Amino acid sequence: MKPLNDTDIRIASFKDALSIAEVHVQSWKETYTGMIKQEILNELNVLDKQQLWKEISRSPDHKLFIYTENGVVKGFLDGYLNPENNIAEIRAFYLLREIQRKGVGRALFQKFYQCALNQGYAFIRLEVFNKNPSRFFYEKMGAKLTGEAELPEFGLGITELFYEWQL
Repeated sequence: MKPLNDTDIRIASFKDALSIAEVHVQSWKETYTGMIKQEILNELNVLDKQQLWKEISRSPDHKLFIYTENGVVKGFLDGYLNPENNIAEIRAFYLLREIQRKGVGRALFQKFYQCALNQGYAFIRLEVFNKNPSRFFYEKMGAKLTGEAELPEFGLGITELFYEWQL
């Protein structure tokens, strides 16, 4: 992989919604097959996700960063800057398997971290399934585990872990 540069990561536009939706669905299938209930994965629909990402891309409270290679979206991070308090949230953070472990996740995270810091947020929060191996990436990036909740609707032994970074 070539070194990342500033043009590889940018703020998404409305026109990127379909590409983001495709990465969203493919990432879930790559990551969660055999981990969560298969019927949940079977119900994922790119067109439904496209509508979601169109709405999010228009929201002034979201910073939707995308990573592209040769003009193709391969990963994204949706950061929510909550106008009601000083807590920013990572609502979605997905990379295709082919680009994982190559510095892309770190670069996307750092973009949002700096954005939240510059705007005076005190914390960034994130929720992740306990069996998702990405949880170790968040820990490596300095996140502290602050809680856990059971999610039986997703499958046996699935919980949601709550992580937080203090800025």
